[in-house]
Amino acid sequence: MTGGGNSVSGGSQRNVIQAGTIGEVHFHGDHSAAPAPSNTGHQLPVENPVFENRDAQTDRVLRKLRERAAASRPEHPSVITVSGISGIGKTDLVIHLAHKLKDRFPVMYLDLDAWRTAGSLDHEPLLKHLLRWLGVQEGGPSAEYRHLVGQYREKTHGARLALVLDHVRSADEIRSLLPVSADAVVLVASQERLSGLAPQVALELALEPLSQEHGEAVLRKLSDGRRPDESAQTLVPLARLCAGFPVALHAAGELLVKYPTRRMERLVADLTKGLHEKGLPVVEAVWNASYDSLAAPAARLYRLLPYHPGYDITLEAAAALLGTGLDEAEDARDELVNAGLLAMSPRPDRRRMHSLLRAHALRCATRHGDPAETEEGTRRLLVWYRRQAERADRAIQETRMREADTVARLPYVLDVPFANAVRARAWLDAERMALYGLVSVARDLGEDTHAWSLCEPLWKHYEDHDNHEAAVRAFEIARDCAQRDGSPRAAKGLIRMRCQLAQALWSAGRAVDADAETRQAVLSAESVVPGEKLHASALEFRGKYLAWRGQSDEAVPYFQQSRDIHHAIDNEYGVLLQTFLLGRTLRAAGRLPEAEAELKAARGLADKQNHVRMKGRTAAELARTHYELGRTERAVAAYEDALTHEQARGSAYDQIALHDELAGVTEESGDLEAAERHRVRARELRIEVGIESGHED
Repeated sequence: MTGGGNSVSGGSQRNVIQAGTIGEVHFHGDHSAAPAPSNTGHQLPVENPVFENRDAQTDRVLRKLRERAAASRPEHPSVITVSGISGIGKTDLVIHLAHKLKDRFPVMYLDLDAWRTAGSLDHEPLLKHLLRWLGVQEGGPSAEYRHLVGQYREKTHGARLALVLDHVRSADEIRSLLPVSADAVVLVASQERLSGLAPQVALELALEPLSQEHGEAVLRKLSDGRRPDESAQTLVPLARLCAGFPVALHAAGELLVKYPTRRMERLVADLTKGLHEKGLPVVEAVWNASYDSLAAPAARLYRLLPYHPGYDITLEAAAALLGTGLDEAEDARDELVNAGLLAMSPRPDRRRMHSLLRAHALRCATRHGDPAETEEGTRRLLVWYRRQAERADRAIQETRMREADTVARLPYVLDVPFANAVRARAWLDAERMALYGLVSVARDLGEDTHAWSLCEPLWKHYEDHDNHEAAVRAFEIARDCAQRDGSPRAAKGLIRMRCQLAQALWSAGRAVDADAETRQAVLSAESVVPGEKLHASALEFRGKYLAWRGQSDEAVPYFQQSRDIHHAIDNEYGVLLQTFLLGRTLRAAGRLPEAEAELKAARGLADKQNHVRMKGRTAAELARTHYELGRTERAVAAYEDALTHEQARGSAYDQIALHDELAGVTEESGDLEAAERHRVRARELRIEVGIESGHED
């Protein structure tokens, strides 16, 4: 790196240490026995002028150095390693930290790539260069490597200095470069994690991309004064496209400077083409070299990972992609992490691929893979996810109506263990992006049966989380695939998909479409499955749609007809559910005494069947009925009863709604302390599930 340029490189990411102004770094202790080598100055590039601030991570480094300065240490330096994929900002970071240290230490920066021949580090000229910096004249006693190492150790013994080693490829190549001094600091930047240095490393950091906010700040600095008529908001799509990679942000900045009057839409299109179709020359060669060094299973996993539609991936899902056992998949996954091509996820036991690396992996798949490999891996992944979703669904509710055949145990990968319904719900929620995405994948593969069958277990997740837009997209695909499937089982599946789709549609405000789907579902059920459970289900959804439209009196007969069918076929849960829905609809119609009678009957059935979800739902609806009848104390007691059952189910969203309602009821009754307690708990739950920030505005 020279001048003010920003040589940004890096890969396997976790914590980022990029800092702005943080003041001086003070190291307290007796330095009289650790002088700086005589005649030693700084050999350090200037800082990048648009380096962006990340104080929290920088504080970790500075705090660790202060701790070590005050402690009794062995005779080896404080080694700080910074790892990450090329383009992530490692060089800028270690140079920035070195500038923070230069008032206390003489600093030497070494780009090891400048000292290589045919890829191997030339230690002898490098050691001579370091010895000259340390004051040793040319023509000393010996230029042999072992004598140079001895001289270097003698000269650095107890010395106070800072060494920056950039583009390190292995722990072995820098062992002889480490000063023999507890008062020295070594900043190491490498693409891979240097596990061989572990005993000597004071702090190990893996870089993540910049946040969206910091990416926008970089672009503002790069374009300062060149596009004065544009607001900061116009930079948002460019920053988002760069995915927090400093190298991509600088490429975007070059476009902003080069074309100051060009429309932002075109700049985004140009950058998209550069990043995703061609890659950036400054890092493409490095990423290609990392890929070329992979063993065959790891290279294959890298090519397949872009076809996983989730945010991150578990070991079991990686094994499904590869079609191998867990050990082989773990070896391949770990190799990708060590190569900086796959990152640790914020979620435990998962790994994730950054968007620019995903684009690179797709280019590798085009160049080195083949369509059959991709299709086979994606199909294995689809079938595995469908099986796990079905198992999770059964762990939540074993006896629920299902039309699809169950996927049998798969020979190529283990199942996810679901100890209870709470674990099953947590898995469905954690994998929601992958599950909804795989519905589209199934359609694209021509796997119509898999597409609509996967949407059956997705129903329970949708019921708990109300993610309407994602559900509408998935259930529309499922409806169309069930129509194409054409089998007798798919004809039933089509009725089921129309019902699921209808609820997502009316919840998204699309009343006309929901009306059409529920009407068609009832007509099809009367023809295909008259008097059967699915017929009762179609009637139920028609009733729920009408209730949502505010036509409560018109909805009541549909729930009564549905309950009659469930009575006829001895389906106890069906009777319970329709009784509950009937009571809720009667309450909405203002027929409160009738509603209370039906809801009490429903609660009795829920207790008899020991159905935790329906215990909670009936208790909550009874609470609302009591409140509307003016029975505040009974309403609060019923709400508390409902909360107990929702806590047992682990349903955070239902708990939030109940706490919100209880806050209003208790406040109106004058119990302000209880109202505040419920508001606080509702906010805590929102933060836990990620629908509210834990930071104050």
